[in-house]
Amino acid sequence: MSAPKIENELSTGLVIAGAYADKLRRTLFAQLRDLVRKNRDFAREVARAAGEMNRLIYIILVEELKSDKGDVVRIRVKYEVDTEKWRITWKYNTLRIEYFKRYPDEEVKKIIDKILKEKLEEVQEQYREAPTREEAEKILKGEVKPEEEWEKEETIRIIGSTQPLEREEAVEEKKEEKEEKPEEKTEAETGVELASVLGGADPIGETLDGGLVFKIVSTNGDNIGVASVEPHAGGYMIDCIIIHGGKAYRIHTKASHQLNEYMDNPSLLLDEIKRSKPVAISKEDAESLIRSKMESLA
Repeated sequence: MSAPKIENELSTGLVIAGAYADKLRRTLFAQLRDLVRKNRDFAREVARAAGEMNRLIYIILVEELKSDKGDVVRIRVKYEVDTEKWRITWKYNTLRIEYFKRYPDEEVKKIIDKILKEKLEEVQEQYREAPTREEAEKILKGEVKPEEEWEKEETIRIIGSTQPLEREEAVEEKKEEKEEKPEEKTEAETGVELASVLGGADPIGETLDGGLVFKIVSTNGDNIGVASVEPHAGGYMIDCIIIHGGKAYRIHTKASHQLNEYMDNPSLLLDEIKRSKPVAISKEDAESLIRSKMESLA
């Protein structure tokens, strides 16, 4: 029986054109590190394949598109590893390059000067006073979403920090509930209950290792956690952290789809999370893991 062929997808994330080659090479080595450990000589093949792809992209970006080193690109391409011949084959028909032309510094400076002159006093007056405590808690809960707020920054601020402060009455009610000592739910019951509150998964961005991070929202539209899809042993692993109802859970499972499929159809990710068994973790650990995932974004 011949050795299996492993399929994977490489994504550089957003990177300046002058650094794409190093990012592509490092990402490819990171994805194939387990195979390199099995066959140290395979590192030469990884270097060869990275060089082949980087040369082709150089011709496209530099010789044809005349890109500047400060321009931004994101490169995605699938490849196959033959573990019998220890050979990497790029699937060039899947090669995609997103190219963002850098705006000249002098033009950006003109716009900055113009806005500072025309809008600075207006904005400073608008934000002269801090919001009330009630308004601040609504903002932290995600109930108030100013049009100027960007999605990624909002997610980092809300999910990556501790949950909003609870009212004293709610704290007292929880104390009383603890005194009653209700029966603990089984793992299956917890999984069903958690699955019932999961409403959606929205992509936030790509990680330095070529994975993806999604924010998880409840059926009410509240941000309740994050999930990452990371390269692992020629495939992908899903790692989901949920904070809901004052409790925290972690779901860790092997992914059934390719990275681009989750990006194009996030409901696939949500379905897999719902089918998996959650493990209870401390809220502190959950918050730490969420911050770590947000910081891993490229």
